[in-house]
Parts: sequence; structure tokens; C-alpha cells
Amino acid sequence: MDYPMGNASTFSEYMAYRKVSDLGLRVVVGGLGPDEFLMGYVRHALVLFGPDAVLKAGLEAYRPLAAKLLHTAGQDIDPAEAVTRLVLRGPDPEGRIHALVTEAMNRAGGDLARGLSLSDLATAWRPLVMTSDKLASAYALERRSPYLARELVELSYRLPVKHKITDPAEGKRILRDAAKALGLPREVWGSRDKVGFASPVPAWLNGPLASWADAQIRTALAEAPPALRPLLEGGLKPGGRYDRTRMQALLAAAWFSNQPVRTAA
Repeated sequence: MDYPMGNASTFSEYMAYRKVSDLGLRVVVGGLGPDEFLMGYVRHALVLFGPDAVLKAGLEAYRPLAAKLLHTAGQDIDPAEAVTRLVLRGPDPEGRIHALVTEAMNRAGGDLARGLSLSDLATAWRPLVMTSDKLASAYALERRSPYLARELVELSYRLPVKHKITDPAEGKRILRDAAKALGLPREVWGSRDKVGFASPVPAWLNGPLASWADAQIRTALAEAPPALRPLLEGGLKPGGRYDRTRMQALLAAAWFSNQPVRTAA
């Protein structure tokens, strides 16, 4: 990866490519794009419709994520703050993510849906594409992403929000309509039980591997530079399903521990 990546799903994706390679295949087709461009993530629905509407739509599995936006009645959350809370999976001590999201929202000129798309482009989109390409390249796989064709991406950005999402549990509206028109079964275009490409690693780090993870982080803390200490210390606290601080701390500890020791000449 060339640098620490505190997202456990990279392990799942890496092993998927390994299996594909073991089968003797050399070209894979990926689905990157629609979730980002066509309001396919639950976080989009949470900002557009609110946490209560999302939970009522049957997405109960996302209650921990929705809880980031649940607040005292009458206290509205600024859109940029709401998006930042949903995007963050760990600490943001210098407010870099919030600044990027705020700039994206300002560029959208009051168009909330466009602001969400621009926020994704400014924060998660580039690392996501680079990660998938590097993981596939590790097994000499050619990874093709048909949804990233330039014309399709540009069309997606121009589409009114009604063609992207009209129901909290059914993003990517235009793709659902196309699938329905092509005669695909309802369980394809009518699915309302979206689940991300989750990894069991975070649960392991807070469960059977907790003592091991703590030991790794504490060992790194003993010699870590001041700038790295807040992240490592945060990783000693158990996190929830949508908190990657512990994972980030562990990866940072491994990265730091494997760096060559440099001494002055």
C-alpha cells in the first residue's frame, strides 16, 4: 500500500484478489463508482433524509452510524458537520477532513446532494481507487472499472438528485430503474438491505485479539514521536463498528516499528 491504511476491508479485498489469482484469472471487473456518484451510501441518506427516516426505512444495521447524527430535538446539525461525522472513522485532530468537507459544501452553492458528491470526491474517492488498484496489482490482476468511464461519471454528476435517490433505503435510483427495465428479478433492483464490504478484523481487535493489539500499540508508544502518540493512545480504547481508531493505531504501530533506524553521521 506504500503507507498505513487503517481500513480493515483492505484485507478482505486483498484476499479476494488472491483467490481470483489462484483460480488462474487475470482480469477482474469492479463496481467502483455508483455508490459515490449516485447516492448509494447510507451516509448520503442520513444527511438527505435524517437518521430517523433511515432507521424507519429498515436500515437498522446502521443504527451505530445514525447515532452520530442523533441529537436533542431542535438542535440542527450543520451539513458540513454532519458529513464530517459520518465520514470520519477515527480522530481528526487538525480538522483537515472538516475543512475539506466545508470547502466542498461551499462549492456546491447550497445544493446538498451535489455537496455530498463533492465531499466524497475530496475525501474518500481518490484513496479508494488507489487502494483497489494497488491490491489488484499485488497479484498482477488487471482491474477494470466500467462505471468510471468518463462520460458516465460526468453524466452522473449532472443528474438531478431524483434520479439518484428518492427513498432512504434505495440509492442509485437510475441503476435500479435500468435493472427493472431489463427484466432482472426484484431481489436485484428492489433490494433494501445494503451492507458494506465489512471485515471481521475490528471485532477481533476488540475481542479475542484485544490483548495482542494493546501490546503492539504499547510497544510502539514507548519510542513513538510526539506527533504519533495521540493516535496510538486513542487506539488503546475499544471502538465501535464505525470507529477505525484502533485499527489505525495498530497499523501505525506496525508501520513505525518496521521503519529503519536512522542515526546521525
